[in-house]
Formats: sequence, C-alpha cells, structure tokens
Amino acid sequence: MGPRAGTKEFIEGLKKRKFAKCQDVVVTAKGHELADLIDKTSFRQPFLVPSPEGLDLVVPPGSFTIRDVVDSVGKDRLVDVIDVQEQHDFKMSMADFFNWFYQEDRGNKIYNVLSLEISETRLSSTVVPPKPVRDLSLVNRCWPDESGHLSGEDCPEDDTRNKPEVLKFCLMSAGHSYTDFHIDFGGSSVWYHILWGEKIFYLIPPSDVNLDRYESWMESPDNLTEFLGDRCPGQVYQLRVTTGNTIVLPSGWIHAVYTPMDSLVFGGNFLHLHSVEMQIRIHEMEQRLATERRFQFPMFEKLHWYAAQLFLEQYQGDLDDQALPEFSHVESMRYLVQALARWYDKRRGSPYQAEYVPDNLTLPPRVLLRDFDRLIGQFYRVHCRRRGDSAGGKGAGNGGPKGGGIKLKIKRQPESKGSRKIVKHVIEQVDSITASSPKRNFDQRDSSATSSKQLHKYKKKPGKGLTAKKPNESSTTGKRRKTLSSSDDPVVINEGDSSASDEGIDVAKCTEDEQFSDKAKLREMRHPEQQQKQYATTKPKSVASSHHNHQPSTAKQRLGKKTRLVQVISMIDFASKLPVN
Repeated sequence: MGPRAGTKEFIEGLKKRKFAKCQDVVVTAKGHELADLIDKTSFRQPFLVPSPEGLDLVVPPGSFTIRDVVDSVGKDRLVDVIDVQEQHDFKMSMADFFNWFYQEDRGNKIYNVLSLEISETRLSSTVVPPKPVRDLSLVNRCWPDESGHLSGEDCPEDDTRNKPEVLKFCLMSAGHSYTDFHIDFGGSSVWYHILWGEKIFYLIPPSDVNLDRYESWMESPDNLTEFLGDRCPGQVYQLRVTTGNTIVLPSGWIHAVYTPMDSLVFGGNFLHLHSVEMQIRIHEMEQRLATERRFQFPMFEKLHWYAAQLFLEQYQGDLDDQALPEFSHVESMRYLVQALARWYDKRRGSPYQAEYVPDNLTLPPRVLLRDFDRLIGQFYRVHCRRRGDSAGGKGAGNGGPKGGGIKLKIKRQPESKGSRKIVKHVIEQVDSITASSPKRNFDQRDSSATSSKQLHKYKKKPGKGLTAKKPNESSTTGKRRKTLSSSDDPVVINEGDSSASDEGIDVAKCTEDEQFSDKAKLREMRHPEQQQKQYATTKPKSVASSHHNHQPSTAKQRLGKKTRLVQVISMIDFASKLPVN
C-alpha cells in the first residue's frame, strides 16, 4: 500500500506517475458546437471548451475574489470544508474560511470547499450555466416551476420547495488540494468553469469492468492508501484545465482532481435523457455502498417520475416520423420504465412513499407505467423497422436488446370495480352452462359408448404386464385438478390424467378388432390435444339440448363442453388481470 491520499508524499508520487493522453478520449470544441456534438455523440465523451464564447455562459469577472463570495453568501453561512490531508469534512463559517485562506501562514492544513450551493444567494444572479447544460437538465425540464404548477395541475408546496438545486456551485480550493477518485452523485454529469487557477483531472471511462473495479475499491478498507488507477492500467487519462476553460463531463466518469494552485471555480451537476441507464446504475450502486443521503442526488427517484411523465406527454399519440425521438432516448426510456417499476413496487405502501413517488402526477403511477411502457414499445418497433432489426417486433414489454424488455412486477389492486363486473358476468355465463349440463366428471365413460373391454378397466402392474382393474378402482387418477366453484356441485377438470399413460390392455386376451379399437382409445388419451384440434373447428351440439333429450353424451360432445369451460376459465383469468381504473 502507498501513502495516504492527499498527503505530501502522495502528491509527490502522483506528479511522477505517467498517464494516457487525454486527446484519446476528450473532445475539444467551440462553444457554439457543443450542443450539436452532445446530440451526435449521445454525450459519451468529455468536452473541453477553451473559451466561453458561444456557450451563453455567465460568470463573474476574473477579478472576483473569495471576499466577494463571502459578501454574496454571508459571512455566517456554514459550509462543508474538506481537510485534504485527513480526507474528511467538517463545518466552518465563510468568515473563518476567508480568514484562513488569506493568512500568510496556513500551517500544515489544506482546505477545500466543493459543496457551496449558491442558487438561493445573491451570487446566483451572476452565474448562469452554459445553455446546452440548461437545456439538457431534467430538473429544468421536468420539475414543477416556482408558480407551483405542473402540466396544468396544482403542485404541492413541498415539491417546489424541495426542488433539487444542484446546477450552481462555487468551488474554492487551496493550492495542493486533492480529491480522490469518485463518481458524481446519481451519475450526474458535471460542468466546470475555471474563473482563475488550475485543475488537473484524472479520468477513467465508465466501462462495465471499470465500474466493477471502482465499486470493489470503494468497499475496500484500504482505498485511502490504494490508488484506483493501479486497478485500471492504461485507462487513466490526465486532463489539465486552466483559467477561462470550461469542461463538461458525461455521466458515470470516474475522476480524481488535483489543484496545483489556489483556484475559484463555478460548476454544477445535472441529469439528462442521454444517460438515464448510467445514472440509474450509479444510483443503485450508491444504495449498495450505503452512501449517506447528503452525498446522493436529491429527489433522484421523484425526478425520474417527472421525466417519464414529460416524455409521455410530449410524444403520446404522435408517431409521425418528424416527431420520433432519437433511438438513444428510446433505449434510455426502456431502462427507465424498468427502474420505475422496481422502485414503485419497493416504495408503494411504505410511510416514505411520498418522498419518492410524486402525488401530483397527471396519471396514477400504475397507469403512467402502463402507458409509458406501451409508448416506448411503439417507438422501439418503428426504429427497429427503420434499422432493419429483426427484434423490431418486440415491444418494451416483450423483451429486446439492451434493457431486456420489462414486465411490471406490480401487485394488482383488488379494488378494481370494472374487473369485478366482468368476472361476475363471466361466472354467470358459466353458471348457465354448467346448470344446463349433466353434473359429471369429464373423464367418466358411458357404458353404452364403449365395449366390455374398456380401456379404463385395465391397469399396468410393474413387471407383470397389463391386467384388469378391480371394479371399485377409480378411473380418474389425475394428480392435478382445477375446481370451478361457481355451481353448486364443483366441476372437476383434469389437466393431465396420469392414468392415461399408465393404462393399457392385455393384447393376448383381445380379438383383433378389440385391439384396434382399444389402441385408438389409447392414442386419444395420450394425445388429447390432437383431439381438441380436430374438434375445435366443429360446432358442438348444444349442451342444453343434450340435457333436454337425455341423450347419452358422446366423446365429441364431452370434449366440446370441456373446451368451452377451459375458454371460460381463460376469460376469468384475463379479466382478473385488467388494470385498475
């Protein structure tokens, strides 16, 4: 193990390390090109913008100092300060931090402020994030606005007050500060603008292997003395950012930051539709690592419910080619609907449900999930047809690549009045059928329909061939049965009669005609599905008519009644699965 992260020995060793060139993964762009490049690349690579021109970015002038920050946010404001050499945080007032920052002798301490959120301060009016960031941010696009309305519905006061304000931060770092490898909360993307000073980023791409290595490293008790880059050889890229530069990091990128000199930086975090899958993966990783709530993206799950509603309202009922969303967005939404179903099933009914599931959605959560899933399936099939993909026939709920399709594992509510009415109607129809037909077991045989050498009168004994059954033995030995309790006397339906495969006849005791007849019956019992197919297209005689004339039931009539009841049972099962209105 090496020296502890953040110590002088560690920094000296860090400066001697060799890293891959950032040009291999970082895209350098002009401000006016950034939005188009993000859309074309689905925001998979970091971007470096050397000059703020074209970004529509607003920051204070270069002469802005820490004293100006204190005057804007208040000297009594408490902030989280990181002791770099100890790698732990504590509270300090802005006045005390200012006094330490500008003293001639700072002693052996190196302090770093990374979480001063300024949206509710006077400093907020002097900072406006780049326009591509503002346009992408899900908080800006989905969250209820200050007027308290969302899609024309009244918004609870709490939702407006609890809006995730993470887009504007002021970072004040003393020279030689170091922040160890991390992924920004909730897999959020990041924008940084260096007002003055310098930062060196050590970037690791978020491949599946690297994410597994990162999670394992986070769980290790020795992670403060182990350099994560040693687990990812050749995949750590060094990026130097200086005064006037702006960088935008995509979701999930693992990074550490070294500050060679005193620096003042403005930046922020944002979630967006390009990286929904990665964002959710990082959020769920945080749950596995038991990350403290204060280090998680605020209102993460609730924000994604609003995002699903936004997508549904924007595209529902409009499948024109011009309105078709990008394929990357459709893939992201496929992953989102799976996550929402898991979260809802987990949170529903808990005392904390309101913290995670909005109560001001335009549709009930289950209905929103259903409609959202169907819409994504439609868009996915259209895209697959355009691409010539054989998976185009599979919708969001029927499987498919990347995301695996979804099945909403949500318990059905028993209060569905519409479903109960349909089930009641179907049961009444069953009552009318069963009441008008003889109450008998469907495997029962009439003596007039078969010969004295009936198949069910014989059984097979191990090692002794085929012998006749005793008269008191039952012929209905099937193990699996279903009982339809809508009539007074239950009607028993054998799904699989095990006696059919075990019974036979003693060939030596039968004539040639009897052998042929009994073999045909054996085939009928062993392959009932073939008989069902044969009679499925034939209109059976009326059950009521058969009962009225007291005619003996033929095998064909019995099979027809059995088929109809199986269909009725299927109707009942279908009705019970209807969604709640």
